[in-house]
Amino acid sequence: MADDSARMITATLARSPIFRGLPPESLAELTSQATPFTVPVGSILWEQGDDPLDLVVIQSGLLCEFQPSRSGRRSVLHLKGPPHVVGDIAVFDRRPHLASVEALRESVILAIPAEPVVTLAASSMLLTHNVVLQFAAHVRTLAEQRADLMILDLARRVAKALLRMARPSDPMTVDIGVTVLANLAGGARQSVSAVLSRLERRGWLVLEPGRILLVDVPALNRYAGVAQAVREPLPSARCSRED
Repeated sequence: MADDSARMITATLARSPIFRGLPPESLAELTSQATPFTVPVGSILWEQGDDPLDLVVIQSGLLCEFQPSRSGRRSVLHLKGPPHVVGDIAVFDRRPHLASVEALRESVILAIPAEPVVTLAASSMLLTHNVVLQFAAHVRTLAEQRADLMILDLARRVAKALLRMARPSDPMTVDIGVTVLANLAGGARQSVSAVLSRLERRGWLVLEPGRILLVDVPALNRYAGVAQAVREPLPSARCSRED
């Protein structure tokens, strides 16, 4: 069983963009340092301002990186699923976390102490290259989010969020609540509910309890102004687990 667990951890690390392409000996060293945890829905992994103790790789589930505000609203930086990492910026710049992290679904995470990861990066050009690409992706995603908020109306932001959050299935499925979708699109829950109803009347999606079926993806792509659906969780304005 221990060998099976180690193989699963190694496979997850090998698929993670930050560790992709590393040689077997490096993956084996990281695997020996990784500790798996099951995180219940609603658990806070760390708070904004906490010291970076671990780099976390997501094996399953969905995590929300957010910054709390004085009003109680949450400014979301990223929603991430497997096999992505959270906490990478704080780990590598060795400063406190910029955001808190909450589990939006029950998740299995791999916690790797920060120091071995930083030490490996100092001797691995490939890992350093991957870290640079990871940071560039953060910047690009946040820039796209800002542009969407400035250029697109709410309905098109909702369509774009649906495409990015959709799971590859037939039909493509979004299994998040309306409140979370509103957070992603940067709108009020009631306004987003009205947008969903309009898109359903157009025949582009079907609303079901706990999920949304995307039945006309090409139409949603055209409406959102994107060439194709992006199937990774996207960042945006707030996060909440409630429907």
